[in-house]
Amino acid sequence: MGSLDQVHMSRTNQELGFKLQNRRSSFCLAVVLFIAAAIGLAVGLLLGRFALCTESVDPASKSRGGLQQVGNTSISQQVMAAVDAGRMEETLRQLSLKPHIAGQENDAVLARLVKDRFRQSGLHVQTTPYDVLLSYPAGTNSVRLVAADGTIIYDAVRDESDVTTRPDVVQPFHAYSPSGLVEGQVVYVGYGRVEDYTVLAGYGVDVTGHVVLVKYGKIFRGDKVEIAASHGAVGVLMYTDPADYTGWRAGDPRVYPDTWWMPPTGAQRGTVMSGQGDPSTPGLAANNLAYRRTDNLTTPTIPSQPIGYGAAYNILKQLSGAVAPTTWSGGLNITYRLGPGFLNSTWKLQLNVTNTNTRRKIENVFGIIEGEEEPDRYVLFGNHRDAWIYGAIDPSSGTAVMLEVARVMGELVQSGKWRPRRSIVFCSWGAEEFGLIGSTEWVEQYVAVLRERAVAYINVDLAVQGNDTLRALATPLMLDVLFEACKQVPNPDPAEVAAGRQTVYDTWYHVTPHNDVPATSGLGSGSDYAPLLQQAGVTSVDLRYSYDRKKYDISSYALYHTEYETFQLVKNHFDRDFQYHAAVAKVCGELLLSLADSLLLPFNLTTFALGLELLRATLERDHGPKLRVKLDNFDLLASVTKNFTADVANFESRRRLVDTSRALAVRALNDQMLLLEKAFLRPEGLPLRPLKKHVIYAENANDGYAGSSFPGLVELLFQIDEHPERWTTVKQHFSAILQTIQSAGATLRDVTSFMSESL
Repeated sequence: MGSLDQVHMSRTNQELGFKLQNRRSSFCLAVVLFIAAAIGLAVGLLLGRFALCTESVDPASKSRGGLQQVGNTSISQQVMAAVDAGRMEETLRQLSLKPHIAGQENDAVLARLVKDRFRQSGLHVQTTPYDVLLSYPAGTNSVRLVAADGTIIYDAVRDESDVTTRPDVVQPFHAYSPSGLVEGQVVYVGYGRVEDYTVLAGYGVDVTGHVVLVKYGKIFRGDKVEIAASHGAVGVLMYTDPADYTGWRAGDPRVYPDTWWMPPTGAQRGTVMSGQGDPSTPGLAANNLAYRRTDNLTTPTIPSQPIGYGAAYNILKQLSGAVAPTTWSGGLNITYRLGPGFLNSTWKLQLNVTNTNTRRKIENVFGIIEGEEEPDRYVLFGNHRDAWIYGAIDPSSGTAVMLEVARVMGELVQSGKWRPRRSIVFCSWGAEEFGLIGSTEWVEQYVAVLRERAVAYINVDLAVQGNDTLRALATPLMLDVLFEACKQVPNPDPAEVAAGRQTVYDTWYHVTPHNDVPATSGLGSGSDYAPLLQQAGVTSVDLRYSYDRKKYDISSYALYHTEYETFQLVKNHFDRDFQYHAAVAKVCGELLLSLADSLLLPFNLTTFALGLELLRATLERDHGPKLRVKLDNFDLLASVTKNFTADVANFESRRRLVDTSRALAVRALNDQMLLLEKAFLRPEGLPLRPLKKHVIYAENANDGYAGSSFPGLVELLFQIDEHPERWTTVKQHFSAILQTIQSAGATLRDVTSFMSESL
């Protein structure tokens, strides 16, 4: 019974009491006894509903993943039937009409649009504003070749995109790059990874005092700048090589707008900050309570600038020096040389960056459907709102999907046909592109709540970057529920259906089979799932439709973060009828229904144990010989992992036998599953990154996009021969890993028999 009903009953009783004052006492007594009996019956029914949980078996209920799902099984079909591809097309068109970089007016306009859509769908709307440090060009950033007398030989601006001439299109820049004018010779360093500098040293080339030119791809752009600075470079130019962002390898010379390949004028914008969240308030929410740093920020120390491959061609073709390694050559019709210096020894490169950091207001917007039975358990579905320019793919394709799922579920609630068992929270994050800022600040503010109450997080940073198959990054707990959801969703590709692959799952498995299931990857730090997983321990999944990654060996979709990422790109080259957007929406709907409505949470803990053993085996393969020499307890990792697997098996046995009519018994099991991921958080964080708390999953320290197993340990082992003093920290952290796994297993045991007498 809802609170409004209780208020109504209270008022009714008061009115009845007032009227009965002038009645005979016997009649009064009879009425009072009748009311008391009625109230007693109502309370009894209420207690029976919540304490006995008599809804454990529904004849129409549907089994997914071997677990009984509770409630009206037609809801899944109703959600799928209600998803409207045409609505998402129109929503995407509206979202991508204007540039909407974070912290500026057009982004605030979209925040209001999202609020209005949530309200129209009947959701309860909340917002969390933050005052954060963002970065924008204050003037015109430039890259030029100049002669000794100052004559400009070449200006890269002539090869930069300007397809709309809109004044609110931000020029190519790297957010948080420091301002400054640097001049010098150029050295080409391939992708700018640590190993590339090792190769360069083999040629006797030192980058100290020079500007390095590197290709986008392989690792996070911010890591490229940090690595360059550590080797003494004074500036970084970053370009998109045709081999990585065009159809060059496939022999396709076309570029946008004729196809989805990058033209020579395209320049990829993006942040180069290595941290997450507001750089001036690390570990604290950026509100009026925060202490703000003015120095020692997690921002680069040398200027950097993105350019297109048209500009890179005009610089690289002038380089002198040794011919670059064959593996460093790309798709430009030149001989790639290393430098330093130019064919004309009097020329030099001039890099001028005008960026300035400034405090701006950003806002997260939430649409909430309150759960009927467990409103204090939250299933989160998120997407960020800001874009470098139009952002039709990143993030607006994902925003269109999220708003559509919110509309469909909100209307079901409004019609009285359904309400989820647990609360569903739709999250529109602000300033993700600058470094996951909105989501990180929110987690920092509400981490105590999230660690206790958040069930899972579904992230759709972008929904469609191709139309080949689904692609997913996930923690092991989310894998089975994801697979089962994909098995329920019809295949959006007619050719695949004709080939007998009827569902999203069928094509996914056909394209990327791996150990009898579709291939997935671990979660790095490329989107808003990172702070939720790494700081609050919320098990997560990130999904999208993607291009054929076997056919196209490219680092991302070609027009990523450029001015060409428009509605027309999506409509003309990826999803003409928006059926792939609809498929992603339906998968998300299925995930939400499973996570929010299942009596027992649909997590397969055996998959988690298998994943942990796989990580242990990988560590053994990659670092075992070296670790055994230094750690006399290295083999204990296999022991605690085996014990954890046994704890999982015992838990699964108890789960199969639970009496689902006992609400508190069900709640206890669910809480053990909900808290398992969180049991792998260490309060002190990783040794070199204390704001990262998860000892099993975090991004690779040398590539923010890529996941890493046992990240704190692997980070310490990187180039450890050059830093032997780290071995003491390795031993300490390895012990912390052992105890964390042991403690996590204890959370799954019988609640009064969780302790062990063994050392």
